Amino acid sequence: MKTFLLSAIAISSLGVANAQTLSKFAPANALASIELNDLAGARKQSAALFKQLSDLNLGAVIAEATGSSRAEQRDLETMLADFGSLVDREGLVSLYLSPKNGQVGFLMAARPAANADAKMQKWMRDSAKTMNARGSRILGFPVFQSTALNFGYMGGLAYAASDTTMLNEFLSRFRNQGNFNRPSLAASSSYSEVMNQVGAGNMRLYFDLRNASQLARGIIDMVDPELPGIKLEPVLDALTTYGRFAGAWRVTPEGIDNTTITVPEARGADTQFARVLTPKDAIDLKAASVVPATATGFSTSSNNFTLWYDWLSSILDRTGANPGGLDNFFKGEFGIDARKSILSWTTGELASATFVGKGATQSIGESVQYIGTKDEKATTEMIEKVLPKLIEIGQRLAQQKVNNKFTKSKFGSTDIYRFVIADNTPFVLAVRDGFLMVATSDTGITAALSSGAKLESSTNYKTATARVPKDALGWSYGDTTTSLKSAADGASQVLELVLSLGLDLKPSTSKKLVGGITGMLNTLGDRAGFAVSWTEAVAAGTKTRSFQPVKW
Repeated sequence: MKTFLLSAIAISSLGVANAQTLSKFAPANALASIELNDLAGARKQSAALFKQLSDLNLGAVIAEATGSSRAEQRDLETMLADFGSLVDREGLVSLYLSPKNGQVGFLMAARPAANADAKMQKWMRDSAKTMNARGSRILGFPVFQSTALNFGYMGGLAYAASDTTMLNEFLSRFRNQGNFNRPSLAASSSYSEVMNQVGAGNMRLYFDLRNASQLARGIIDMVDPELPGIKLEPVLDALTTYGRFAGAWRVTPEGIDNTTITVPEARGADTQFARVLTPKDAIDLKAASVVPATATGFSTSSNNFTLWYDWLSSILDRTGANPGGLDNFFKGEFGIDARKSILSWTTGELASATFVGKGATQSIGESVQYIGTKDEKATTEMIEKVLPKLIEIGQRLAQQKVNNKFTKSKFGSTDIYRFVIADNTPFVLAVRDGFLMVATSDTGITAALSSGAKLESSTNYKTATARVPKDALGWSYGDTTTSLKSAADGASQVLELVLSLGLDLKPSTSKKLVGGITGMLNTLGDRAGFAVSWTEAVAAGTKTRSFQPVKW
């Protein structure tokens, strides 16, 4: 239990005052990095919500669920009570690929609150004793060394790493204020190019998948899968070509801002995948004129389905999973021309809408997919002639009883097609107003086809999406208030079932926890507004911006 406490404390104590401070001392070749910045400010801004979180009394719940002793429960409750003082400066967690053994190592560093020195020192000593770690020094910094972890604390800085080489480089830069014979993470062009584009944030993420193929090869060698005739190199090429991802989330007086960017590797081996990841041309997105205004969530995007089809086809061909690619697969297995039957009628718009659910779906809502069509007759022929073949083959591959028949009914003047697939799950479709609508329930499709005002005429939708640029590749909108309050209404029974099955809690504890969680969802719903996000093409790749208003 105390080893768990050390791990939780080490991660929890990553608070931040100034962005990129600790990344200036970290090694440059990180596979991934997580930074936390000014969490004290974010916590102060959202103090009312933190108060509700603390009222859940998670320390007692965790202790009861894990069968902890009274002393261990006190330790855990103390840690949770002191959480605020442990996270309000700065921190960094980075993952690295070891050049020696090809395995992933980590580096963690933090500046706990100024008044946390005595607590940190005590935790270090207690944890070192529990882990049977021996004391040593690296460049004058005290370090406890165990089989799996090297950790220490001095002068307001906490540090830990999976190996001493990584820790030595970090502490050397820290002691010399950045001077080292190799660039740091913050100084590397790979990191700065994407992180500068997402800006500051209370939490920032960085992923560099260009070296991930080496990690994947190591995992494959370790697992040694038996894949006769299958070449994995094309999949690894695609993974490398995905490139880099960065994101920043920031709490503001108005709500929560988020920016992410994906930058494919221009020199990646899979140039076709790079083109898929760098869409440039926006299309006229019309789904909001069809989706009813009762939708609590909505998203739409422009997609080059043919480009995706060609890339997936090439992967199947190059790996040997299906020589000849998707064309051969569809013709051989289904006897159809997929390009003509499926791709020829699509406009490229793919949208999704969520409606308030009923019964079992109340907490998650009813989801309906919308696929733009420029030929409703061809789309209907696909439903009646092609889709049954696809379902039949899918059921045979899954070794299920084949049932590819559909029933046809009317909703007003619109034909509704209902298939029953795996585990008697319904699959319901309709074609109207330039879209193929796909739902997994009858209530979902009727919600999508209901008459009345459309989403594009909704004042809330128009206000939320006013900031979306005209050349956006796609955007999303969400009535967070309705979604959260609906989730709270439907969550009680689900939570009670999950808690009773997954945790050994007293009925009174479970009931109190469920009440606290549903109360918090309702409070969040009362404070939230209408969220919006959008994606646009930039020179290096694609950037997504989002905003969730919150009345703190």
